[in-house]
Amino acid sequence: MSTLGQIDLNQLIQQLSDSADPVMYQYFKNLNNRTIVINEDISEASIETVVLPLLEMDNDGSGKPIKILLNTNGGDVGIGLLICDVIENLKTPTEIILLANGYSMGSLILMSGYSNPNVTRKCYRFSTALVHGGSTYIGGTSMQVRDFHNFQQKYEKKIREFIISHSAITEDEYDKMERYEWYFTAEDMIEKKLVEEII
Repeated sequence: MSTLGQIDLNQLIQQLSDSADPVMYQYFKNLNNRTIVINEDISEASIETVVLPLLEMDNDGSGKPIKILLNTNGGDVGIGLLICDVIENLKTPTEIILLANGYSMGSLILMSGYSNPNVTRKCYRFSTALVHGGSTYIGGTSMQVRDFHNFQQKYEKKIREFIISHSAITEDEYDKMERYEWYFTAEDMIEKKLVEEII
């Protein structure tokens, strides 16, 4: 019997199968099989739907493999990089599979398994990824805007270093493409080592 706290997970899945909520049904059904589905923009909710389940699975002592199914257009940078940090430190054999799109922060999550020998990364034949500079909207006093701009430059430098160290993208390539929308086909992802295998 699988439990989530004091909840009988199998019973919850059965209840959801009888409801009209296929998203929640699939999420908990997959969670019960040690599969985490990221099929939305990265947001504060990703702490509960991705980070906490991933940490629990990695530290439950079972050693059973984990699977992450990834399909996202991006989202919150801070939360996304937290997911990257968690994946970087996984001790359990983990497979990341890119379904359709790994855009923006999604591409960084895909790359996050690059230096972890416990993580393998795959995509489908028509999967695509996007690496770009992201979007930022600044408001407030002139001092607040300046302070945030200075902080953002430091953060962008860290992201640049992450991408270069977690792929076969060179510094020159990154600097040349940084201001553009850099789309990758499955074959491009293999070439630049965002993934290791096309399914």
